[in-house]
Amino acid sequence: MKGLESDFDALASKRFRADPYPILAYMRENHPVFRLSPGLTESWHVFRYEDVRDLLLKPDLFSSDRNLQGGGDLADANVAFLFNNMISATGEKHRRLRMLANRVFMAKAIEALRPAVESVVEERMDFALSAGEFDLVEDFAAHITVAMICAVLGLPKADMARIRGWTAVLGDNSGAVTWLEKLDPALAERGRRAAEEMTAYFRDFLSRPAAGDSLLATFRDLEVEGERLSESELLSMAMLLLLAGNETTTNLITNFVRLLDAFPEQAARLRATPDLTDGAVEETLRMRNSIRNIDRFALDDIEMHGVSIPKGGRVVVWLTAANRDPQVFDAPDDFRPDRTPNRHLAFGQGMHMCLGATLARLETRIAARAILTQTSAVELTGSAELGVNANFDNVTRQMVRFQGRDQAR
Repeated sequence: MKGLESDFDALASKRFRADPYPILAYMRENHPVFRLSPGLTESWHVFRYEDVRDLLLKPDLFSSDRNLQGGGDLADANVAFLFNNMISATGEKHRRLRMLANRVFMAKAIEALRPAVESVVEERMDFALSAGEFDLVEDFAAHITVAMICAVLGLPKADMARIRGWTAVLGDNSGAVTWLEKLDPALAERGRRAAEEMTAYFRDFLSRPAAGDSLLATFRDLEVEGERLSESELLSMAMLLLLAGNETTTNLITNFVRLLDAFPEQAARLRATPDLTDGAVEETLRMRNSIRNIDRFALDDIEMHGVSIPKGGRVVVWLTAANRDPQVFDAPDDFRPDRTPNRHLAFGQGMHMCLGATLARLETRIAARAILTQTSAVELTGSAELGVNANFDNVTRQMVRFQGRDQAR
């Protein structure tokens, strides 16, 4: 058992990234609150569903404001711009940013994107069914999500490859910064260049006449109570939307396909009953949610399960562990598309609940239904290449083959 605790100490280890569930289950059962101190900042980790949900619903006790601890270290790692946005904002600033974003990310506005999502998914399915072997991540999932986030933001399709490259590098940086004792110099340099290039890109884009009809220009020009976003807030919002809207949904679509491979009986059931698709997407969110954990910071000295957390202490909330808590989910390691109720916490809870949840669900449901209705089998043809970000449930490469319904073996 001590070995499992040691593995948890090595959160960036390949073993943990590949299969964290036995370790998280052990921690959830034996150490519901666990103090860890090998990374850039000392931290306290929370694993049980009830604790995770309650903590996220108590902004008066646990803040998202990274300035309370560790902000300077993270700034040195080239991802500081990510923390001048809604995720880390509190109080009046959070309310203002959220009000601006809500004007654009209303469910009705997202539903209007359905034809565009269906079009790009159909184009990728045509490619996948004729390509033979291809990379599920870059050739399918990421292509869909980058195309859609570019459409949402009003960015040129010609820039998709550059945008995907930047977000992949910055996603790697954010996880490495969080967990490693020392950030790999080469990774840090790639992150620095990506952050600089993205900042310059958005400044240039917003200066062009063509930006006038884009979502970014809308954000720039919108006012809430007589105030507009500062340039820093605008750039931070743009980068957050690119990173969150690309990486997380790419992971979600990829993980859905990997679950079909891991649970062939359920895959056959879904192909026979595609009306279960929405439930299968929710079950993917529960079992393989893209974001494994999020941070909060204690606003006062707090005790949980006999463990003292000091004021300003960084509390890591394990969504992945909560979503497999057997006290809430029967047979939590089984993939059950008809699981009801399915009160997973993949998108968080409370005032910081993921604003992009509706778009992520729309994209993944459309992609999942297309896969289920147009394929008779999905074959993973090689080993997955793991991402370096311990915070993401992701792979960076997974070769796959889609067999069409009209293709005989």
